This record gives sequence, C-alpha cells and structure tokens, in this order.
Amino acid sequence: MRIPPELIDQVRSEVNILDIVSQKVQLHKSGKNWFGFCPFHPETTPSFSVNEQKQIFNCFSCHRGGNVFKFVMETEGLTFPEAFQKVAEMSGITLDPKYTQLGTLNATESSENGKIISLYAQATQLYHHILVNTELGQEALDYLHQRGLQDDMINEFNLGFAPTTDILKNFVKEKQINYQVLRKSGLFVERSANADTPVDNLNDRFKDRVMFPINDANGHPIAFSGRAMHTEDKTVPKYLNSPETPIFNKRRVLFNLDKAKATIRQTKSVILFEGFMDVLAAYRAGVKNGVASMGTSLTDEQIGILAHQARKLSICYDGDDPGQNATKRALEIIRPSDRFDLEVVSLPDKLDPDEVVKKYGEEKFREIVKNQHETPLSFFMHFYARNRNLENENDQLAYISDILKELVTVKDPIERDLYLNRLASKFGVEYRNLESQLQSLMAEQQTREKTNQQTPESEFANYQKTITTVTESFEKPKYSRVERAERLLLYRMLHERDVWFKVRELEDFNFIHQSYQTLYLLAEEYFNHDEEFDDAKFLEMVSDDQLHSLATELLMEEYQGMATDQEIEDCISLIMNEYPLEEKINRLDEKIKKAKRMNDSDNLMSLIMEKTNLLRQKDLMKSGDQ
Repeated sequence: MRIPPELIDQVRSEVNILDIVSQKVQLHKSGKNWFGFCPFHPETTPSFSVNEQKQIFNCFSCHRGGNVFKFVMETEGLTFPEAFQKVAEMSGITLDPKYTQLGTLNATESSENGKIISLYAQATQLYHHILVNTELGQEALDYLHQRGLQDDMINEFNLGFAPTTDILKNFVKEKQINYQVLRKSGLFVERSANADTPVDNLNDRFKDRVMFPINDANGHPIAFSGRAMHTEDKTVPKYLNSPETPIFNKRRVLFNLDKAKATIRQTKSVILFEGFMDVLAAYRAGVKNGVASMGTSLTDEQIGILAHQARKLSICYDGDDPGQNATKRALEIIRPSDRFDLEVVSLPDKLDPDEVVKKYGEEKFREIVKNQHETPLSFFMHFYARNRNLENENDQLAYISDILKELVTVKDPIERDLYLNRLASKFGVEYRNLESQLQSLMAEQQTREKTNQQTPESEFANYQKTITTVTESFEKPKYSRVERAERLLLYRMLHERDVWFKVRELEDFNFIHQSYQTLYLLAEEYFNHDEEFDDAKFLEMVSDDQLHSLATELLMEEYQGMATDQEIEDCISLIMNEYPLEEKINRLDEKIKKAKRMNDSDNLMSLIMEKTNLLRQKDLMKSGDQ
C-alpha cells in the first residue's frame, strides 16, 4: 500500500530536522546553519550542515544531503517506508496501523531490526501469558493486585513475568531464530562459548522479575524494565532495564507515550512522572497523559519529542526529599529549552503519586493534578527554604541569593517583579536593592553566554574558525561563469514565483547542463501540484543520487536578498547566448564520431577545425571564469 503524499507532508511538516539530526550529530550554530562532524565519513573538520529553515542537511565533503527522511534512511540503512515510520515514531506522531505495517512488516521481512522487533513482540506475549495463565506467575500477579493494578490494566499494558529459568531461550530455540538477532536483541546475556550450539551460549537476561514492556510511539514493544520479585539479595538491582539495542535508545523513549499521546495532543499538556508505577497509578485514576523517562534524567531528545505535542508540561515527582531533588534537576534541564509552560504538581504528605491514589482516592488525585500546582519559581521558593533557618541572617542571605539566581532565567518582567516583591516583603529588604542585584546577575549571565558562544567547549574548541574555513573551501566550488548563472537563475526560479513565471514565458529556453535542465523539468511537475516551494518536499522528487546531491547543494545556497531584474536578465542572456554554441558543438561531436567510423579523414580534419573554432569562441565567452 502506497503512503499518501498528504500523510508524508504532514509528518515532514510536524518534524523539526534538528531534533532528529541532533540525536546522532552534535551541532553548533554558525550563521543561519548548524554544523557538526559528518556521520557518513570520518573527518577532522566539520563539513556537515543543517538548515533549520529549509529543513534539509548537506555534507560539503561527501555530498550526501536531503530532508529528514533521507537522513534517517542514510544513517540507519532503512527503506523509505521504514524511515517514514521511524521519523513519525521519533517525533511521537500517531500513524494509522495500515501505514505502520508498511515499515514494520517490510522491516520484519527484510532487515535485522525488524526481526528484533518481532522477537520483542513474541517475548511480550510469552511473559504476559506466564503472568496471567500459569502458576509460575501467580506470586507476581498477586503482587500487582496488591499494588492496585487490576486485570484490565495488566492486560492493557501487557505486563508479564519472567521466571527463574531460561524460559525465553527455550522458546526461541524452538522458533529457530537467527543467533545474531538473539545476541543483538538485549534479551540475553552471553556466557563462555563452550555449548553445543550458539544459542546455548545465551541465558535469559530477565529472571524472577515482573516485566514492564517499553513501547515505541506506535505501541510496538522495543525494550523491557523488569522489577525484581524478591529483593533480599541487595546485589541484585531492584529494576533492570534492557540495554540499548539497534531498536532501543533510552534517550529517545518515554514510558507510556504510545497510550498517552492522544490525550497529550488533545489537551496540549503532558505530565512527567518519576517511575512506571506512578504512571500506571495515574492512568488507573483517569489521568491519561502521563509519561516517565527511562530511569534517568530527562534528555534533550525526550524534551524535543514532547515539545512537538504539548505546550504545558507538569512535573509530578515524589513529594519526599529525593523526589524534590529530582524535580529540581528536571526543571534545570527543561527550563532552558523555553518550549513549555512549566508547572510543578504539589503532592501532599511527601507521598508519591501511587501512594496519593491509595490514600486519598482517584477523584482526589485528579483534583490535585488539575489544581494543586505551582510555577517553577514558587517551587524554588519552597525548595531552597528546606533545611534552612530563615530566622538566621546567613541563611536568609543564602536563600535570597539562590532565588535571585533562579530569577535570572525568567523572561517575563511581570513574573520577576512578582517574586522580587515577595522577597522584599518576606525579609523586609528594599525592592530596589533586590532589583539592582538581579540586574547585575543578569548582566553576568549575558557575558557568560557571549563568552560561551565565542569559546565552545571540548571538540568544538575554535569551532567558529573551523566552520569559516570549511564553508569558504566547500561552499564555493569552481563553477564556470555559465554554470554560476544557471545555479543562480534556477535557485531564484524555485524560491521566487515572479522569476519562475518570467522564465517560463520565454520561448525555447533551456538550461545548458542537462542536470539543471532535469531539475527545471522536475520543478515544473512540482508546481503543477503545489503553489509554494518547499525545499525538503522538492528533494523527495529527485530520485537519482547524483542529481539529488546537486539539488541539495543548490538549495543550501544563501543568495542575498531578492532577485533584481538586471540579475535575472544577465543570467538569461548568458545562458541563451551560450546554448546555441553548445548545441553546435554537440552536433559536431556526432559528425566527428561518424567520420571516424567511416574513415573519412578529409571530412574529419574539417570537422575538427570547425569544433576548434567553436571552442575558441566558447573560451572567449568564459573569459571571466575562475
């Protein structure tokens, strides 16, 4: 089944290529573009560039380029349907199952990644069956019931149980699944290679654990988190997560996003919980837009995924001291992105969400999540007061200093004014003194930001100089005068409709080089369906690899301002004057070939002399070439 063009347009338009590329390439901004080391070849200077406005990438060195789908295809070795689905999943976009099958089923049949996806689906079914249908799973099932999870929730989330035996290994041996697929899946650990068969070298990674499947954005299980059933042995981790695999990158995955995304998009809000059980407790209570990160701090990639779908983000971590410390860390990560209306849910009695549901009931929990929240600054006012005696002057000064540092990042002057007044009232300090101190801190912050921009860290030291050198050497190839005119004219035609119509009205106009003529003809087809030019969309029409590279490099050009009439007239004149000469040379080449085949030496010499004269004329026309 063919993916509808309008669906491709929707996914492409809802994705920011920076969010996808930055998961594989560390980028640094210079001018309008972002630069980094190319992921397609080793290099010591950054020649890889991303244009966020045009939503395309290009390497000036190896000449690979394209839009977001092309990037995923190239970096992960996927077909277009697979890359289309992957981009949608990475950005939290819901696809109709009939279109996800285009990628997933195709991958299952043709790629190792697809076989790993299929293996996780089978493992999920096996663990779930053991939990709900066998005596082996009864203790784990009782545990989940005690935690407040009833059978409907257990079934909806496909929770399972991994017993103490190598039950999954025995299961896959019967299925005769490829050994390399098993190794790379992360579901097994390898022991010494002394077994009779390669599969016997493997042991189940998860044993004696309640199994929480981790799904991608479209609901396919791609990892597990296993909670130990017996925690007496302190050397055994309470929670064990799948390692990263070809299909699982914990920096890009959020627990429950597949089920929460519909509510998130509807309400434009998302709630960030600390753990899986908190998400499940909230879900049971009717709070359907909750997610959790994978046992680590929230990542830039996860922030980007959520920002595509929500405007408001509420942090609902545990109310105890570790939970409050985690809330502070989350705010420090999320606030600089400035992509959300942020708030913190205030849970009572230092409880976690699961405990609140049990103690106060589901309705009260929904009310707390809806109404009992505060701004980040209000949270910091409480947070920095902990373990301090605010009757003591030293503690007062330290507290005020901490709050002022947090106020530096607040852009809304009214919000800053509100909290400055609160500080002044609380401690009897003159407002103007607090404001003066805040202005000094803000000036210091601006100075640091400028310094950081001028002196990037780690491998990006001297980055600006390197980028300047690279762009000067790569962005200005030695094109002939005529080819420079062709490139400029075609670029203007694509991006300025009045130039397009002006050239289209000319009789017998053709580009001299066949590659630009082909792009011109493809553009004609493009404008038959679309009025506005979209760089990333146009590149999907260019299937030939060499032509695709040429088109990408052309679209990455940054010609200044709008075209002038004189500029366009000069380009047209140069191309049309050169075209007849080029045609004559091409016809002479055919005659020369024929004369050689016929051994017509007299005519051959005459033709060669004629071609020599034409080439001399052409050289005179190109006297300005570099």
